[in-house]
Amino acid sequence: MRYNPRKIAVILIFLVIASLLLISSVPAAESSLSLSPAVNTPNGSSPNMHVAVFVNSIDNLDFVKGTYSMDFYLNFRWTDPTIQTAHFEIMNGQPASGSQSVEKIWESKSGPVKEEWYRVRADFTIAPNIHDYPFESGIAPIEIEDAENDVTHLIYVPMENESGIDPRFVIPGWKIGTPTFSVVNHTYPWGETDSRLSFNVPITKNATDSLIQTIIPPLIFCLIAMLSYLISVKHNELVHLRYVLVTSMFISAVMYHFSQLSVVPGLGVLKLFDKFMIAVYLFLAVTITVTTLCYLAEQQWGRPELVKPINRYGLLVSILLPIGSFWLLLILM
Repeated sequence: MRYNPRKIAVILIFLVIASLLLISSVPAAESSLSLSPAVNTPNGSSPNMHVAVFVNSIDNLDFVKGTYSMDFYLNFRWTDPTIQTAHFEIMNGQPASGSQSVEKIWESKSGPVKEEWYRVRADFTIAPNIHDYPFESGIAPIEIEDAENDVTHLIYVPMENESGIDPRFVIPGWKIGTPTFSVVNHTYPWGETDSRLSFNVPITKNATDSLIQTIIPPLIFCLIAMLSYLISVKHNELVHLRYVLVTSMFISAVMYHFSQLSVVPGLGVLKLFDKFMIAVYLFLAVTITVTTLCYLAEQQWGRPELVKPINRYGLLVSILLPIGSFWLLLILM
């Protein structure tokens, strides 16, 4: 292959110019946050209100009901002289009851950069997340808007480096992720558009705790019922023992399922736990069916040679059918 020196030179020059342009743009993107002048420029841009959020604690967290409470600080900074104070509203909740639920704890308005600090205690609501119960996880946001200024007069700008969650705070059984900000323009039916800032806290439930507390008990019911495959059906009392063993576990599984429904209402949604319990019911139902077929082969059909294969293949079906049904429910629903 022959190389054209002129073409190679042109390509190298192009790459150098592109690299210089890319490098020159990086400092602008990664520069430290500063307060830009908050006056309207000739092109119609809006002044900025810089916001930092620091969460002290999260209480009464319940993704199933879609409720939680937070204790947090709000820090506002701006330079627009026409803005006297941060008239913020909590959009996905309301201040907790009590006179100290929203408290201004510090302010500085003597210089060109004005600043206010608030401590807020509020109760929040989000859409319930019950589909993945008992492994429910989600985002716990704090959403605010300005009560007086729309996007033509104020735009929120997050101060990410000064925001976060108290590192000493933990929720037993839950893992708190790294919070993120989002700012969107929210338009109302009457034509007003406001800048809405959201401080999003990802929270994940500990999978091990969920397994031990919710999934392990039904599995134990299945393991106990599986012992019935070891009991012979040559005598009626042994058949009775197999029935008692499996049906008692069936009743225990149903009662356990209903106890969970009292904690997590159905709301017309088939939850992950419901799909798992359907698989448990299938296992127990197949086990009872196998016991019945073994009894019929031994006692009524006069075909005792069928008992062993029925018992063996019945055990295989009782395991594979619930597993297949569970994964099918996961795919289809």
